[in-house]
Amino acid sequence: MGRMLYQIEPILEARMWGGTNLIERFHLDTELQNVAEMYCVIAIPDHLDCIVAGKQQPLSEFYHCNPELFQCEKEDMPVRLVIGSSARPLSVQLHPEDEYGLKHSNMRGKHEGELILDGTSEGCMILGHYAKDREEFVHLVQEKNWDKLFRHIKLKKDDYIHIPYNTLHGSESSGVVAAFSTNGDVTYRLYDYDRIDPTTNQPRQLHIEDVCNNVICPCDTIGALDYETVEKDGCRIDLLYDEPGLYTAGRIRTAGGSFQLKEFYFITCIEGSGKIGEMTFGAGMTYFVPCEFGPVVLEGIMDLVFISYKNRGSQKTYG
Repeated sequence: MGRMLYQIEPILEARMWGGTNLIERFHLDTELQNVAEMYCVIAIPDHLDCIVAGKQQPLSEFYHCNPELFQCEKEDMPVRLVIGSSARPLSVQLHPEDEYGLKHSNMRGKHEGELILDGTSEGCMILGHYAKDREEFVHLVQEKNWDKLFRHIKLKKDDYIHIPYNTLHGSESSGVVAAFSTNGDVTYRLYDYDRIDPTTNQPRQLHIEDVCNNVICPCDTIGALDYETVEKDGCRIDLLYDEPGLYTAGRIRTAGGSFQLKEFYFITCIEGSGKIGEMTFGAGMTYFVPCEFGPVVLEGIMDLVFISYKNRGSQKTYG
């Protein structure tokens, strides 16, 4: 296939907590009344599976058919990238480890992080809890003593929030985030503000037993991660997260420069416009860059995010 870039078509999803922010921000052509999540990169067959433009091939299939472009140890495509926008609070939830998710929900969980992209996201988030052990956690859940259980943290623009497997969390503020994670999609809800699902006219399903079985205890210290910023080849690069066997994530702000990784990566424009190589690049667009591609030339004033994967045992690029 040679040295070429591949555009990835996003998948748009409405949610009861979604709004119109992403529709307006990215000028999305959609009949959806709200877009809560724009899946820029996801590859889960028969669930959510982005299309590789030009190939008209699901990303999961593209991954299996072109191992030389990825050179990745994972049997299935390992990473995902989502731009999310909430107009109302998200449920208080967790994502299990893969083994539990596959056994109980036939799908992998996810280890993730979120980058706060705009000022409207400033506010509070539920992250972790104050129970000293699992016994106390279950007791507080049975009593519905949410005020004593939930741990609230303050957020600000450009914070990177670390959310490992089995970490209780929930967004309480409106705004836009970039969510980087392993390629799973199991969510277990603990609390949902007693909301009614308009499609069923019933309260949304909760997964209290699954949460209690998996939640990290104790969990009262987790918060935003410090990250390094470097200037290189005309780019300002925020080095958000880098863990072989999980994912590598970052942000690039440029008025013209070049960027490269040894590994494959997906890169999404979140603001601005220009070119990536010879290809048009605008807000809401995503490209796949094969491994060992070399420097990619970026033209125009753009704010970009990327996600990649390093095989286990590989040396970290940073951190």
